[in-house]
Amino acid sequence: MMSIVIPTYNEKDNIEKLVKDIRRRMEAEIIIVDDDSPDGTGELADRLAKRYKNIRVLHRTEKKGLGSAIIEGFKMSSGNVIGVMDADFSHPPALIKKMSEEFENGADIVLGSRYTKGGRIENWPLRRKIASRFAVLLARPLTTAKDPVTGFFFVRKKIFDKIKIKSGETKSWKVSLEIIARGDYKKLVEVPYTFVNRRAGKSKISVKEYKNYLGQVFSLMAFKLKKKLKRK
Repeated sequence: MMSIVIPTYNEKDNIEKLVKDIRRRMEAEIIIVDDDSPDGTGELADRLAKRYKNIRVLHRTEKKGLGSAIIEGFKMSSGNVIGVMDADFSHPPALIKKMSEEFENGADIVLGSRYTKGGRIENWPLRRKIASRFAVLLARPLTTAKDPVTGFFFVRKKIFDKIKIKSGETKSWKVSLEIIARGDYKKLVEVPYTFVNRRAGKSKISVKEYKNYLGQVFSLMAFKLKKKLKRK
């Protein structure tokens, strides 16, 4: 079974629609990780868990960040393949089935990619486009993937478990890059998609998150260098 982690903070207007959309397309475990949303997202998630099977909810008492939300969700997942998507419909549920099929063809990591051939972004302001491209450029020494900083990806759970990432170890929300840089895998596949800016609610990305990403990149570069020196 596939497990899908959905981090939430003030996503009351989106979460029920997203859950229904996913369930209509495929059977999967859905894990909602809510960071104490004041708009009632957590309470709605609990009602959804009572209504539908294979939905689990993790409540966190404060907003601890996207990275730790994803990692904690991954750790409580029971699927052989685990992944994450946003609650705001910027990541299309229709693509999940195709991404899952890539694992049947031997993939170890599957990225929903905005920057591989066929992928694109709609309705983003110029500053966000520049910031995203810069983030990809910074990651270039770590991987040749076209979109290693995507927030829409799946990975075999055994690969994630072997890395042993602690929830407080990486403060960045770019968990995909952490797994790509530190994971032991053979086949990475990028599936193109169109990233559409959120339908409702507010973005969870802050200036602090961008600073955390810079720290993550330098930390992973140090990890790679240390690993390379050990081999010599």
